[in-house]
This record gives sequence, structure tokens and C-alpha cells, in this order.
Amino acid sequence: MKKQFSATKGLNADLENFEITDILQLITQQVKCGSLSVEGKDGNCSWYFLDGGLVDFECDFPGHLLDLKSILVKSGHLDESAYDLLTGKRGLGEKEVAELLVQGKFISPGELENINLRRLIESFIVTMQWTKGKYSFFPTSEVQRHPFLPAQDANFIILEALRQIDEMTVMKKRLQPLDRVFETTLAQANGEASIHDLNLFKEGLEAQFDRDELETYRLFDGKRPLSEILNRNVLGQFHTCRIILDFLERGIIVPESSSQSTGKLSRAPAVNRQLSGLPLMLLGTALVIATLLSIKNLTNPRQGLKPTFFSAIVDNLRADRKAVLAQAAELLRRP
Repeated sequence: MKKQFSATKGLNADLENFEITDILQLITQQVKCGSLSVEGKDGNCSWYFLDGGLVDFECDFPGHLLDLKSILVKSGHLDESAYDLLTGKRGLGEKEVAELLVQGKFISPGELENINLRRLIESFIVTMQWTKGKYSFFPTSEVQRHPFLPAQDANFIILEALRQIDEMTVMKKRLQPLDRVFETTLAQANGEASIHDLNLFKEGLEAQFDRDELETYRLFDGKRPLSEILNRNVLGQFHTCRIILDFLERGIIVPESSSQSTGKLSRAPAVNRQLSGLPLMLLGTALVIATLLSIKNLTNPRQGLKPTFFSAIVDNLRADRKAVLAQAAELLRRP
């Protein structure tokens, strides 16, 4: 039976005795202002409340890339050395760096708000799955609002975190075992198709990705297990799970050819390796032919011609048309 407590004079408790949802309910309904901190073996996090709303948070999860620096660097908004220069030599904090980026128009306030909202939800997803830890609540009205996080309803954030945890549990069952290592189909066929075919295929493939998908795609290097990708992706576990399942359904990633769990290389005959890349070789060749036909059709349109199978990819590559023409010319010069 759980103990009864009041948060009006502060609180120190163990995770085993009080659930975070119970504590949040008391804070939002009774005290409404103050800071709630939780600490466990996997990190720590603090949330700040004002008039019952979540207005700020600070988290440190070494096993998860939830810090703003990692997200900004991975998304291409800021170089890592530039961030270190701002925080090191100039002594700026996370919020000050964010304000400078907005002033310099490197990122919009709306983008930062979306990033921080995702980070806030992810902070609850991480901590609500802990089985051990300590909580402390300090009531105070001296709470600063985050400049790039509108006040959030605590109940909404908790419900959203619980929803994502439930859906993620189902998705992780489909991904089991999480110690498996995957690589991209492009990497698997490396060496079995010409470099020009692979480059052309890669450009067409990446043109179909949004930013989140491309960021996840780059993590599949044939070395990281799924568990590490889930924890280290700046998108958070929920969105990463959805993208990985989509990649599997589309055949974008496949199990790594070597057995990472035992540390032994696959002993399959070389002919099997060649055959495994044959479909992609054919696809790459078809892409080259389709691209050449599409370019020809674009430069010399004729009535009655039907769109090629890869016309959607060609449309996305129009901006790089000169590069495609150069690659095509090189292919035609081959004996």
C-alpha cells in the first residue's frame, strides 16, 4: 500500500513507493509551482512548474542523446566545434546558445520549440520506465520559463508519454531481439555493383527520405545493434522504432552479413554473397537506364511516351542534373 504524502512542504521519495504520475498530480493540483527532480542509475532529470504548467526542464541521460548540442549538430544547424566554442570560451549555457542561433537565423523559434517539446516528452518516456530511483520536490514560485518551450499541460505530456511507451512496447516486440545488427541494402551490395550505379542509387534513395529518416538511415553502419540505435538516435525511441519498422518493410535495411553476437564472420560461400547483391545490381542498372531515358525524354519530349518506373526519383534529381549527366556519360564511355 502506497504512503500518503503532501507536496506543500517538499518531498523526498523512492520510486518504489511513489509513481511519477501520482507526484505530478499533486503538484499540478495542489502546489502548482516548484521543481521536481528524479535521479537513477541511468541519469537524472529536473522539471519546473509554474501555475501548474511545465515551463522548463534539464536532463542528463548519458545513454540517450537528448541534449540540445547533439540534436543541433546531428541536424546540421551547428558545427560541434562552434558549439564547444560558444559554451567553453564564451561560457554560454544551452539556452543562451539557442538564443544566438535564433538571432543569427540558423534556426527558427518554432523549430526549437518542436525540438524541446520532443525532448520533454522523451524525458518522461525514459524516467517512467525506471524501476529504481529517487525523487525530490522543492516548492517555489521562483521558476524561470524556458525561452523556447511554451508552457505545457503536465497531464497532456504524461498521457502522450504513456501512449508512446505502450506503442513502443508493441513495436519493440516486432524488432526483437534488439541485439541484432543491421546494415543498409546499399552497403550490403558494395563491391558487387559499379561505384557509379551505387552513387546514383544512393542519391535516388536519399532523395526519398525526410530529415528524420535520413538521420536514422546513417546510423546503420553494420556495427551498432538495434538497442544502441534506439537509445542514441536524437529523434527519441518512439520515432526511431517507427522509422526502423518502416525501413524493414521497405527493404532498406537487412541483417548484417557477419554474426556480431558471436564475433565470427559468416562462413557462407562467396557465391551466396554475390547472389544476395544481384537484385540490387539489377535495380542499379535499371535506375541508370531509366535515368538516361528520362533525361532524354526531358530534353527531347515526344508524345505517347509513358513515365518510366523511376520518374519520381528523376524528378528529385533534377536539381543535380549536371552531375547525373556526367555520371551517365562516364558509363557510356565504358567498354
